[in-house]
Amino acid sequence: MAERVDDRWFGDWIGYSAAATLASVLLILANPISGYPRTVASAGLVLALFPVYWFLARPSRAGLQKNSWRAWLYVGIATAVYFVAYGLNNWANIALFIVSPQFFLVLSPISAAAAIVFINVGGLLVRWLVGDLDPEDVAGTLGLTVLIIAVSIYFSNRITAVTKESRERGLLIQRLREQQREIAELSEQQGAAAERERIAREMHDTLAQGFTSIVTLGHAVQGELEADPATARRHVELMTETAQENLQESRRIIAALTPGRLAESTLEQALGRVAARFEDETGIPVAFRVEGEPRPAPPAVEVVALRVFQEALANVRKHAQAVTVEAELAYAPDTVGLTVRDDGHGFDAAAPRDGYGIDGMQARIREVGGVFRLTTAPGAGTRLTVELPSAPVEVTP
Repeated sequence: MAERVDDRWFGDWIGYSAAATLASVLLILANPISGYPRTVASAGLVLALFPVYWFLARPSRAGLQKNSWRAWLYVGIATAVYFVAYGLNNWANIALFIVSPQFFLVLSPISAAAAIVFINVGGLLVRWLVGDLDPEDVAGTLGLTVLIIAVSIYFSNRITAVTKESRERGLLIQRLREQQREIAELSEQQGAAAERERIAREMHDTLAQGFTSIVTLGHAVQGELEADPATARRHVELMTETAQENLQESRRIIAALTPGRLAESTLEQALGRVAARFEDETGIPVAFRVEGEPRPAPPAVEVVALRVFQEALANVRKHAQAVTVEAELAYAPDTVGLTVRDDGHGFDAAAPRDGYGIDGMQARIREVGGVFRLTTAPGAGTRLTVELPSAPVEVTP
């Protein structure tokens, strides 16, 4: 089965090939030992190898498979071009620094090693055929050829091995990140399920039983209003007591779900503490002010305002690189407004986002019937404005 070429290193291979081709062409032109016409032709052939590799064997362009027909076609073209260029000028042998790594990129290790041996030995035969190899130079040239083959195979193979190890490491890191995301999602789901189970148990043990008692007493009162008014009156008193107890239990359950910062303080106090804590932790000053006459808002609205403020400051911490932050809590007759503005580098609001912070804020605000506005642009800072209803929110089942 054909092995997929690692195209994650595509940019580096192209950069290396371009640099090596340019250097080879310059060295050939700088050494016109066979005359300028032959030297220019030799340099032109070496230069032509780069576009051939770009259009034919470039992994990301052709979806190249190792040992595929495209790979062998490029190896054949590169070998033939090298032989002709080497026959025109001896300095063309430095083109081996171009093709040797490419052979290992597009062929399997054994096939690439065989191709490198062939192109080096073939180059020696080309020199002999053109009469450029003296008999007394055969031994030295042969030894140098063997050394070049060994070095080319070793270093090209090592480069390929490092590339493969890096690819496997990258795949492993990607799998680890995916597993971490899965674990985080499972943990979140498990935590949410546990919280739902706890709330359901609380409601079953308190509210549901109380409502059952009220319904039972209500049915009893219907038959006692005329026959036994005293007993009916007593049952009505019991229904009132049970309803009051249920009201207290419901308040206790709601209080257990309320953030700790709002448990014993007003919204403006809670936001002020969050701003002060952010300033202490980051060193970024937060100018927090309150407009209008403060008044209690529905608990759900105050929770949303607190969470949005926390998330906005968290985004400033992680992304904005801001110097200052301005925040305003404004009380209007029917709304509670929250504005957070920073002088950071901003971002493109229409671009795809990886995180869930902004989407999470929008979802929270929609749940309570609020309005969310975001104004930002690269280099222009970010302004987040929220308007929340100050009247109690009716949640439909």
